[in-house]
Amino acid sequence: MPYSLFQDDFAEIAEKETRTVIILQKSQFDLPPAHYSLLEMFCDEPGCDCRRVMFYVVSSRNNKSVAVVCYGWENRDFYAKWLHDDDPSMIDELRGPVLNLSSPQSKLAPAILEMIEEVVLPDQTYVERVKHHYTMLREKIDGKRLSRKEAIKRRKRRALARSRKK
Repeated sequence: MPYSLFQDDFAEIAEKETRTVIILQKSQFDLPPAHYSLLEMFCDEPGCDCRRVMFYVVSSRNNKSVAVVCYGWENRDFYAKWLHDDDPSMIDELRGPVLNLSSPQSKLAPAILEMIEEVVLPDQTYVERVKHHYTMLREKIDGKRLSRKEAIKRRKRRALARSRKK
């Protein structure tokens, strides 16, 4: 799945609504003092409805990525149906929050994950904002919000087309 930064399509909104966690001198997360900005990345594959975000976390200390954390906000049943598989470990990876295995991670990544779990995700207002950002990007990509059935049909057609190319 390809991912794109929300800010690339909605710069003004992202500038106002990107979450930044400020860590002062002493913190419970074993992180150096800095501002940690959670840049939102969403799947930009047409017809996909994975309902996940990747938080590309950038530290103000060096303006570099220190972690990429995946989070899916739907329940286990949703991801089992979406994946067409009920493997608990795969569903756990989709739901998260987890460190993205295919992204480079700094030595701070485990502490960043803990911070996101304990500070960011319990804030339901923020989680709803992330969901809204996802919907905005999906509508831009697909032209409308797909129903779950439409998204599954598109995904099956793409998988079939890919298997025929092999």
